[in-house]
Amino acid sequence: MARLRVFAFCILSAACRTEDAAPADAGAPKEARLSFVFADADPLETGPSADVPRPEPIVPESRLASYAHASPRALKSIGHTSVVFRVDFSDGQRAAYKPESRRGHRRYRGEIAAFRLAKLLDLPNVPAAGLRVFSRAALRAAASSNARALSLFDDEVVDRGGFVFGSLVPWIEKLEFTPVESPIERARWEKELRRGEAIAEDRRTLDAQISTLVVFDALTGNWDRWSGANVGIDRATGTLLFVDNDAAFFDPIPPAFKPQMALVRGVDRFSRSLVARLRAVDAIALADAFGDEEPGSPLLAARVVAACDERRKDVLAIVDQKIAALGDAAVLYFP
Repeated sequence: MARLRVFAFCILSAACRTEDAAPADAGAPKEARLSFVFADADPLETGPSADVPRPEPIVPESRLASYAHASPRALKSIGHTSVVFRVDFSDGQRAAYKPESRRGHRRYRGEIAAFRLAKLLDLPNVPAAGLRVFSRAALRAAASSNARALSLFDDEVVDRGGFVFGSLVPWIEKLEFTPVESPIERARWEKELRRGEAIAEDRRTLDAQISTLVVFDALTGNWDRWSGANVGIDRATGTLLFVDNDAAFFDPIPPAFKPQMALVRGVDRFSRSLVARLRAVDAIALADAFGDEEPGSPLLAARVVAACDERRKDVLAIVDQKIAALGDAAVLYFP
């Protein structure tokens, strides 16, 4: 059973002050001053996964603490259909920030939950995403230097008692996207993930990660992966980056998600270590990994966690049916 360790990198207090901290007498709830939280699960005892090399995350965790107390200096709107800002901080750092908004409601939770699930499953593919709370006044002041950002901020951003909640993802410089959803490329990997098909050596790592991506989106209920430019790549390591997860963990899951489960059924080749980890977790481990948004307030509702666990069972049932028909080695094809 995974044991959750939730790291609150910075609680706004006398020992750790920021420009957007509320005065002690402002009447804001204490938990609203929580700045940056990550869930980190102990490794699961799954056997084969211990032998699988894992690339380092594109943003080392040693850098994450600095985002907890950085003060926003400028905002730029970088979203298309969603409300998302590039935040430039006074210390020179940058991040993508998805706040609670009228248009997106609390979709930012999907980003955080997806990262926490990836941590539980020992997947380096999901960029770090944590909760960051700003005072509305400080964030609006940062937006005031950009007319478009300020207009979007005033029209869309929702606050709770003067505080804005949202997901913060450290900025990835020169982020590249790989068109795995293009008709030609998708037809290629769908074919290569079927039994008996030859996979060139230089395609094996890519195909293994696409297989994992298909499973991961099934677990999270992400219905928007294949709409374009939602898969990045770290060229230095060849690691696919499962970006833009704010369409995950909807309640209820929209009908647009149905093709994702059909995609899982069309795959014959899966990661042995990932399947082992899926067998090792349960609803309790998932709830622990998703953790809280604020102390005592779960990030995801119990029914959403239960639905995720049901999707986990559905994926394993598909895998087990294929193993029974095709054999263990053919189905658990990737490490």
